[in-house]
Amino acid sequence: MSVKLAIGLGNMGSKYASTRHNAGMEAVARLGRRFGATFARNKYCAAYLAKGLVGGREIIFAAAEGYMNESGVNLANILRFLKLDISEVAVFYDDITLDSGRMKISQGGSSGGHNGVNDIINRCGNDFARVRIGLGAKPFKGMDLADYVLGAMGAEELSGFEALLPKLAAALERIVRDGVAAAQNIYNQK
Repeated sequence: MSVKLAIGLGNMGSKYASTRHNAGMEAVARLGRRFGATFARNKYCAAYLAKGLVGGREIIFAAAEGYMNESGVNLANILRFLKLDISEVAVFYDDITLDSGRMKISQGGSSGGHNGVNDIINRCGNDFARVRIGLGAKPFKGMDLADYVLGAMGAEELSGFEALLPKLAAALERIVRDGVAAAQNIYNQK
């Protein structure tokens, strides 16, 4: 099936807005605007939704109200409301195993320890496109992971994120138009 929904994972609320863990949500918000979408709150699925034209096809962009660790519950509500299948979803989220400014596209597989992705797999299934946004590793091994991902992006990380946005937009177009495998062949190269 082709992708009809792009959702960015994160924690809703101003205190989380510029954190590393909200990279997916921020990316989808910016991509939505780039593709002409205007977000509006939908009370029936507790999410902000927007429609945009990507690769000649209408795509819904979403940011769920709630928290990262409940991403599966949130996405299940959106899927029910929109009458979509998990195979029609591209999930954008942060990844500390990728350097800042890098991305990786995949489909299926494990959660890689990401709690939001793990909740989606447990509640919605595993057959969704994944767009991982690199944050880089913790500055030192002893640092608490939650402190790192819930911390604000530094200037260098923010610069890497900003530079990645045009590539994310092009990758989403490729996923929508030609599928995940075609996008992987182009955008998973170093």
